[in-house]
Amino acid sequence: MSSIEDKFSPHSHIPYGADGSGFYSDNTIGCYNVILESAPLMLESINSASVKSGKVFTIADYGCADGGTSMPLLYACVKELRKMHGDSLPIQVIYEDQPVNDFKSLFLRLQGLISGPKSYFLDFANIFVTTCGTSFFSQCLPPQSVNLLFSSTAMHWLRDRPCDVTGALHHTMITVPEEKKKFQNQAAKDWETILLARAKELAPGGRMVLVQLAVDEEGQYLGTTKQVPVSMHRTMRDLWKGLVHDGLITQDELNKTTFVNYYRTVEEFKKPFECKDSPVRQAGLSLVNIETKVVSCPYRAKWLKSGGDPKVHARWYVPTTRTWSNATFLAALSDSRTSEEKAKIVDEFFERYEKEVAKRPEDHGMDYVHAYMVIRKNQ
Repeated sequence: MSSIEDKFSPHSHIPYGADGSGFYSDNTIGCYNVILESAPLMLESINSASVKSGKVFTIADYGCADGGTSMPLLYACVKELRKMHGDSLPIQVIYEDQPVNDFKSLFLRLQGLISGPKSYFLDFANIFVTTCGTSFFSQCLPPQSVNLLFSSTAMHWLRDRPCDVTGALHHTMITVPEEKKKFQNQAAKDWETILLARAKELAPGGRMVLVQLAVDEEGQYLGTTKQVPVSMHRTMRDLWKGLVHDGLITQDELNKTTFVNYYRTVEEFKKPFECKDSPVRQAGLSLVNIETKVVSCPYRAKWLKSGGDPKVHARWYVPTTRTWSNATFLAALSDSRTSEEKAKIVDEFFERYEKEVAKRPEDHGMDYVHAYMVIRKNQ
């Protein structure tokens, strides 16, 4: 990693793939399905929005990555606004993500210069697009400037690293009560921080639709569901341990490999809204509704339907796990290693992952488990 990216490790998601290549959206096709599940919530929010003549209608997409996965949804939102208010309504779309984000791919997609979904920017008039490279743990936009706020699969990342996880890589596999409590406390603190920042940005009567990774009522979470035989996080742990066994990484490096994120339960999402004296309620936010949904892994679904060459399938599937996890594995490796050595080790890990998937493709899949929320800012 470069010195710039080092400043964001180990807790931040650093994009994997060449800048401007559109790699993220091209290799996270399941996220398109996850986001489209929120379309009814977004369109209903638009239909209930207060639109003032001569004013700009602002939509903000937080944790946007390279913008591809949300483009079909935003296209539908712009189309609905045009249907309701005509071309005279100025529509502003603001994309937020980390300063190291692949914003280049975002603009290439919007301008139709790399392949992908239809661009609302090209197909509709009076559209204005900009970006924000400020973390969503801070206020990103001017007070009361956002009419409709959206975020998908982003706010599970934590602001600070609570602790290392003993014997595992992810909080869902924690066995030490003290470690579990530290992750719970950090996640609760961060959730309140995120909500309070958004409360400042939302206009009175504005809404936000959040689609965030969760642990559902049946204990299911990303990559670990009842319909997929093998747990993704357990597979990652076992393969990473295998590199220790083979002398490619040290035990200390294994111990420092921790995904600094947290999949909240519905109860944890709801907690800031339940007490009338909570800072979130005092800031004017109320929870309209929340539900969990499981969206099946499209890679596994295609294999079950059509089969094919297991090795080819594995090479197609594994990058969807690498887009968000690559930085965590890199960040755990000792600073005494060169960047080239680190990259080679992580490449070896994902090559082993491909070989594991190729043995029994039907056993592997990254089902998505999300909480779908609508939150309203009081008038």
